[in-house]
Amino acid sequence: MTQPAGRDATVAVARCDGYDLEEVDAAVRRAVDLVGGIEKFISPGAKILLKPNLLQGQAPERCVTTHPAVVAAVARLLTEHGCQVVIGDSPGAGIVYSEANLRRAYLRAGYAAVAGETGAVLNYDTGSRTISFPEGEAMKQFSIITPAAEADAIVVVSKAKTHMWTRMTGATKNLFGLIPGLEKPVFHFRFQDEYAFGRMLVDLNECMKPRLQIVDAVMAMEGDGPQAGSPRKIGVILAGSDYSAVDTVLARLIGMEPLEIGSIRSAVARGLIDPGAVRTVGDDPLDFAVPDFRKPSTYAGGGAGVWRRVVLAVVQRFGKTYAPRPGVIAPACIGCGKCERICPVHAITVTEGRATIDLSRCIRCYCCHEMCTEHAIALSQGLTGRLLARLLG
Repeated sequence: MTQPAGRDATVAVARCDGYDLEEVDAAVRRAVDLVGGIEKFISPGAKILLKPNLLQGQAPERCVTTHPAVVAAVARLLTEHGCQVVIGDSPGAGIVYSEANLRRAYLRAGYAAVAGETGAVLNYDTGSRTISFPEGEAMKQFSIITPAAEADAIVVVSKAKTHMWTRMTGATKNLFGLIPGLEKPVFHFRFQDEYAFGRMLVDLNECMKPRLQIVDAVMAMEGDGPQAGSPRKIGVILAGSDYSAVDTVLARLIGMEPLEIGSIRSAVARGLIDPGAVRTVGDDPLDFAVPDFRKPSTYAGGGAGVWRRVVLAVVQRFGKTYAPRPGVIAPACIGCGKCERICPVHAITVTEGRATIDLSRCIRCYCCHEMCTEHAIALSQGLTGRLLARLLG
């Protein structure tokens, strides 16, 4: 297989030994210049969603979130290009997408200071829009946070981490943050193996088409990521336009075979990427590779990850019990009957102009939620389900 026409598999590798602001700024600019310069990807004056890995918002030294120095460097590059920059993400699975939670997460991650320093704006709009993607293999549409739906372009600034569910989280997985709040667990319950989840992630990336990928791999997270692992130095900034190409380089840096990653396997199966055709420019990635990078215990074996493997087993065995539950918002329901017709197990009835869901019959496929054009189907989830979702990231 050769790299598909129109998809650039070039990835820049730029040394960056720490989070000194000047060093990070220089590394980010060098990486972007190596793949063609900011003007190749972004038009001057464009409204940009700058999408970091916010997760739950943690202190930068924990390596849970994209370091604020990297976010600031990218924001400065974009504002100097005349762009309107909005920093936004929906915190991790199991967390309500609310203004209060966003404020808390931005503050903890250091992004409030970034906004003040760079002129970027922090997003507090907790709305979402449905984006159609009929060519999707796993998903035909997505509910997407408003700042992403309204942006002229998306620039992803991810964090290099292991992940207990997807083995690794980098460019591709980071876009999952465009799914609002409690809707994220829906995907964990619908796509209960790594490859199926990867197919969905590829659909999401192909739907939203981020223009530029930058990875904070200065200090990464090894072990039981995405939040319970340990910091580990790699010492580089990565940049490129193709999410799978960037993740291919990242996987090799941390001692993983690219085809071990479900999203890369899915992209290869669709003919979107040839890992053998990925080309690096800048510094030699072999100088930064960490072959003994500690894998997630869910894949590395041993006793340390037993309880986390149990979490996955519980989700698969009792998915319906702990999965988000659909419910009808009475004032919004117009009784059109679309949900009743789409339900595969006939758990929905419409009487006197209002839909009713029989949760004892509901299989949690969420077709009703996906198809309701009136946004009259809401999702709710119990505490145990939210905790399980957080563990899965």
